[in-house]
Amino acid sequence: MESMQNIKDVKEYEQVFQKYLEICNHAIEQNKDKFPYTEIWGARFKALKTEATLNAIVYDDRPKVEFMLRLTRDMKIEIVKKKDIKSEDEWPFTYQYLKRVVDNPQEYIENPAKLEWGWLKTVFGTTT
Repeated sequence: MESMQNIKDVKEYEQVFQKYLEICNHAIEQNKDKFPYTEIWGARFKALKTEATLNAIVYDDRPKVEFMLRLTRDMKIEIVKKKDIKSEDEWPFTYQYLKRVVDNPQEYIENPAKLEWGWLKTVFGTTT
């Protein structure tokens, strides 16, 4: 049986990750018509034939929670489901990084280049 502290920790990781995705979505929405984001995101999203999914994991000293994410055609990042931690092909998000973004959302919304977007390469692949 999970201890109350472990359950509390997992809930906090889930909440921080959800807030992080909200900031990412807000940054996309607020900057989608600005150079260079229009060109970068527009080309990538247009290349999607369907909605894409990827696995993401939040860790601290060890993996804490894992999610399957979906990137939609309307440029939104959503949590599809929470998963059991066992995957080795996930993108790792450190809790410290997520917390820094969540604690300073406007900084990242106004400057989306400060966000770590590398994990989206899993969805889009590399460009030539």
